Amino acid sequence: MDSDRAPQKLIGWWLKEADARLDAVFDARLREHQADRRSWQIMASLSRSPLRRPELIASLRPFDEETAIDGVVSELVRSGWIDESGDRLVLTPSSVAKKAALASTVAEVRNQVAEALPGDNYDALIRFPARLVAALPPRARKETN
Repeated sequence: MDSDRAPQKLIGWWLKEADARLDAVFDARLREHQADRRSWQIMASLSRSPLRRPELIASLRPFDEETAIDGVVSELVRSGWIDESGDRLVLTPSSVAKKAALASTVAEVRNQVAEALPGDNYDALIRFPARLVAALPPRARKETN
């Protein structure tokens, strides 16, 4: 597709396709480190500050269902990347080094995105959906028990 031509698909298709491709490229690159995008987001969140499990899940809720996030947290605890022995989730010493390796890979993917959106294109891309979100009512959340 010529990137300067007007798109022939509706905005919803482009937003979902871009999101799916971002997830796919992050997951493919992070798989080399036995991780995926969600585990990266969890580790990055915990590297900023230890959190209680419900706080962490709530902070990542825009990206996935609560049960999916909780499952990834449980897997990271089982694998020894997160310690949950206290009232907060914390990275283990071995996962701090793992997170540093993942950060390098994430930076490479982010650079790939930046190259696709040079100059002010990235800022414009963020502004347009932000205006759309501001103009529409909030989406209903699924109840989880």
